[in-house]
Amino acid sequence: MTVDWKIALESEPVGERRHVASICCGIEVYRQNRSLILIPGERLRVLPSGHYNKGFVQHPGAIVNTTSMGEKVEMSIMGQPLSVNDEFTAGCLSKIGLDPETSVAFGTAAHMDNACVATVLSEKGVRVSAVVTGGVRGNGGRAGDPATFDEAEREYSWKSGTIVIIVAVEAAMTDGALFDAMLTATQAKSSVLQELMARSLYSKGVATGSGTDQVGIACLAHADGLVKSAGPSTDIGDAIARCVREALFEALDLQSGMSLRTQCDAYVAMSRLGISEKSVHDAIRYPATMDDLIRAERRMRSDPHVAAVVYSAAKVVDDVRDGLLDGESGLCLVRDMLVASLLEEGDLDHMTSLLMDDASSPEECIVVALAAVLRRMALQEVSA
Repeated sequence: MTVDWKIALESEPVGERRHVASICCGIEVYRQNRSLILIPGERLRVLPSGHYNKGFVQHPGAIVNTTSMGEKVEMSIMGQPLSVNDEFTAGCLSKIGLDPETSVAFGTAAHMDNACVATVLSEKGVRVSAVVTGGVRGNGGRAGDPATFDEAEREYSWKSGTIVIIVAVEAAMTDGALFDAMLTATQAKSSVLQELMARSLYSKGVATGSGTDQVGIACLAHADGLVKSAGPSTDIGDAIARCVREALFEALDLQSGMSLRTQCDAYVAMSRLGISEKSVHDAIRYPATMDDLIRAERRMRSDPHVAAVVYSAAKVVDDVRDGLLDGESGLCLVRDMLVASLLEEGDLDHMTSLLMDDASSPEECIVVALAAVLRRMALQEVSA
């Protein structure tokens, strides 16, 4: 079942436009309906990768990021010509009083209330701002993973998220520098996901983004001097990277509950390997009540030492997959690592030792070791 997008858009009430932030280049940021609206106070040039008004845009009237209307509405657009999606976008812009002809538009399933804004000053005194929305838990992917979107067929699996990064640089930039800035912002995004160890849903790798991420770079149309390069090692590039990283870390925390703190979790580490919580629960039997087990599991999931060991074991699995280690060597290394660094005296009873010896993969070893740790912590809860 789908909901016709024309009916949904026509029936949507026009909400109040409210001011939420001021950023560089004289841009004022507003919220209205499902959109975050950037209104330039100066004449700008924009290089967007969004789906609407692509290519270099001179003097845009607005730069807009809009939350989708949900799966039932969006699926009524999927499978139709791209012109239908453009018609829908134009309708959304007109609904909130913007000119579709002069607006640059981006779209995501992330909610605009979770958008984050950051502004930094480069070493040479150039202001750079970033406005970011993002979610990656439900649609993270790694470049090189099997493709799930065939543009010729216009069909794909709808997953919430999409990281949208809009960067404003308070300087005039060449076309090449705008492309540099887009690449720098993309590298900054991927560095955040690598540090968070965000998992790909399409492989056992760490995500580099989602399949629908978008970036837009805005700069002044005219200014003293002209920035000719914005790679990561340049003054402007350094500021762009710092700004994007700051805003994206916050946006992912708000939208997806993903932060360095929440990622420090053995279950998060092993989920990338296709290991479920249930497999740990089923590995051995627990002499504890359900309440004791729940408290013990909460302790285990918040233990940075347990998480660090499991993340290290996951890296060995990566090395085996990438051909840096043969399977038997990887299995032995993970088994030795878990026994030496994670298990304590008493954890390796007869059954646990048997299961560890019988494991045919590093993943099985991780399951057994975590089950033994959970049993130990549960027993501590019983005796407490």
